[in-house]
Amino acid sequence: MTLKRKLAATLLTAGLAATSGLLTAPSASASSMYDCSYPRVCLYDGAYSARNVFGYFQDTYYQNIPDGGRNRADAVVNTRNDDSVWLLDTGASPDAYLCIPRNTAVNLGNYTHPGGGTWANDVDTIKIWGDPDDGKCSGTFQVRQGRVKDGWRP
Repeated sequence: MTLKRKLAATLLTAGLAATSGLLTAPSASASSMYDCSYPRVCLYDGAYSARNVFGYFQDTYYQNIPDGGRNRADAVVNTRNDDSVWLLDTGASPDAYLCIPRNTAVNLGNYTHPGGGTWANDVDTIKIWGDPDDGKCSGTFQVRQGRVKDGWRP
């Protein structure tokens, strides 16, 4: 085989290999962020970029944060693909919440708490909204906050 034919055969083979790679759909995968494994919602001491996870949740129901973690979180990472999360301050009246959309990392000090100050060190309860949730907060993938009447929780 001549050098020209060898080169053409090699280029054809490489082109077919590249094309077959493009035609194959990538497999679906969940990802972790900042040392928070999918499908968890992790709470952090300090900024999430410092990766100091002190607790995580993954069950889709209302949960009080255990002693030692209450009012401690400085940041949160939601690795869930289709669930939004409410971080709650139940010491406020009415209860205040900060909604974190799917696949979002948030430094709580960047958000003003409705009672004054910031959300850092004001979270004592978490609610992961499971099916049928679209991972949005009030129809958007932006962090949102609000209040709910006392006694709404289970």
